[in-house]
Amino acid sequence: MAALNSRQRDFLLLSVYIMTQNCKYAEALTMVQGMMVMEDDSKEVLLARTILLFLLNRFDLALESLRELDLLDPLEQFGNYTRSDEQSMRHYIRARCLYTLHDADKAKDAIDIYLGNRRQKLSQ
Repeated sequence: MAALNSRQRDFLLLSVYIMTQNCKYAEALTMVQGMMVMEDDSKEVLLARTILLFLLNRFDLALESLRELDLLDPLEQFGNYTRSDEQSMRHYIRARCLYTLHDADKAKDAIDIYLGNRRQKLSQ
């Protein structure tokens, strides 16, 4: 099976977005998984899978997907930088998943990281 080109990926991700807007999370996840079978493991596809797993309350799988995404696109950077909305969202998903899965210590650390950035934005 041939890998998707960027135009095909964009079209399918747009379809996933529309399904997600219509609360068809399971169908959108099926499409994302199909994209991964077609050897599309881009950052955008992994992020879509993570969000959909989170929306489906499959928190353990969402955390696993976040770990894969972190390997492909690390969250933290060195130096003084402003975290993007995507990075903040990933921190929020991680904190919420850990809290829901009753991993109190890791959840507290994840919440501190998430809120630390919010505090920084508010103080500017």
